[in-house]
Amino acid sequence: MEVTSPHAQVGKEYWVALPAADNLTNRPLTLLRGEFTRVPHGLKLIEYRAFSHEDTEGHPMGPTPVGGSPGIPDLTRLHDYSDRPSRVAPHEPGDIFWAARLRVTGKVTGALTGCRYFYRQGSTDYQQDLSCVTKIRLGPPLKIRN
Repeated sequence: MEVTSPHAQVGKEYWVALPAADNLTNRPLTLLRGEFTRVPHGLKLIEYRAFSHEDTEGHPMGPTPVGGSPGIPDLTRLHDYSDRPSRVAPHEPGDIFWAARLRVTGKVTGALTGCRYFYRQGSTDYQQDLSCVTKIRLGPPLKIRN
């Protein structure tokens, strides 16, 4: 999955969601956490949180401004589920997704790449790396139409 956002502003913060954590196996799993494996120069990682698709009415596809915007909730105000593992049934989508809160500190010289999930299946812990690319670029702010 590749997402591009050409409207970032220096000093502003954004939430960037990792891909959905679906269970494609025949056994239940417990999702422990998720992270990006590379944060480029120009972005500062502030924190990770876990959110419910039910609270966000779906999975955010691109960077979401901290504070929200019309039609997009402020993820910062939503419940953070990162303090407890989430169970994902066999062959089912996960309800919980992980997101990184990032601050733009200057010109972004690369992309957020590599998404890593940590999970447990039975008594064994695993990590799985997924291909993901989110490009955040400086540009004019989005114009809000009423």
